[in-house]
Amino acid sequence: MDRLEALYSALEHEADTQRQQRDTERQARAALESENARLRDALAQLEQQAASAATADADAHQHALAEAERALAAERHEREQLAEQLAAARQTLQEQQAQLSAVNEALLARDAQLRELAEQAEQASAPQSSPNAESGLAAQQEAQAERLASERLNVSQPAAAAQSATAADSSEAQVSQAQVPQEQEAQQQNEVEQGEAPQAQQASQPEAAPSPHALLKQWYKRYPDTFFKGHTRPLKIGIHIELLENEPWDDKLVRRALAGYVHLPRYLKAVRAGTQRVDLSGQSVGAVTEDEARHARQQLDELTRQQKAREEQATDQRISHKLSELMTKHRP
Repeated sequence: MDRLEALYSALEHEADTQRQQRDTERQARAALESENARLRDALAQLEQQAASAATADADAHQHALAEAERALAAERHEREQLAEQLAAARQTLQEQQAQLSAVNEALLARDAQLRELAEQAEQASAPQSSPNAESGLAAQQEAQAERLASERLNVSQPAAAAQSATAADSSEAQVSQAQVPQEQEAQQQNEVEQGEAPQAQQASQPEAAPSPHALLKQWYKRYPDTFFKGHTRPLKIGIHIELLENEPWDDKLVRRALAGYVHLPRYLKAVRAGTQRVDLSGQSVGAVTEDEARHARQQLDELTRQQKAREEQATDQRISHKLSELMTKHRP
């Protein structure tokens, strides 16, 4: 009986021990489950933060790509505009070159016509003709040359005279480099080729101040080493002072005659850097500077531009006149 009670007590003690172990294990399991839940919550939060950071990085990357694309498009547009401007500049340059070629051809044709008129003037002033006939033919040739110049250049002689007077009153450097219309050169060449009036008529009248052109024609003979009809050399700066000392005429007349010479296109072409200037005796007195040569080129370019504009205007007038004639002819 005692052994049964002892066995029963031992069994109860074993059962209590097992119950305590199960309670302990149950508590440990509950603690583990609570820890697992906490860890799952923390993991979910970390995953949410990672997703938010990835989304923000993607948005920033997309924004940077969009900004880069806009900058690239702007640069491409600017390059296209520069390319268009360059093409337009090239086209303008080609047009200007073509215009200069046309002006050069027109000038050559005009020079040929002027030479032909000069030859006709020389033939008309042959020794067999009488003084009156010679003077009449020379006057006809001069009038023909003036009509040709007015038809081709469409410029009135008073405008050319006013421009010459303004240039003559400028400074010495401007006098040596300024420009005038090319028809003045044609008129001077015709007057030089046609010769002077009969000496008998001049002797019968008192000496009067000549025109600037007539005075320049005298200088061609009086200073052959300074004033040239063909190949031209630049004049000494201040040569008008020497002319005033040698000529009996007033300052204004001397300056206007001198301006008529230095305004010639062939004179402007002769003003090149390093070319020696000459005085009244034909002696070299210094070289042309770079600034003087550049100024002469600018004046010659402006003269060419004005010549081209006048020729274009004359061409337009001729075309308009022909169109008017055609419309009048075919009008019912």
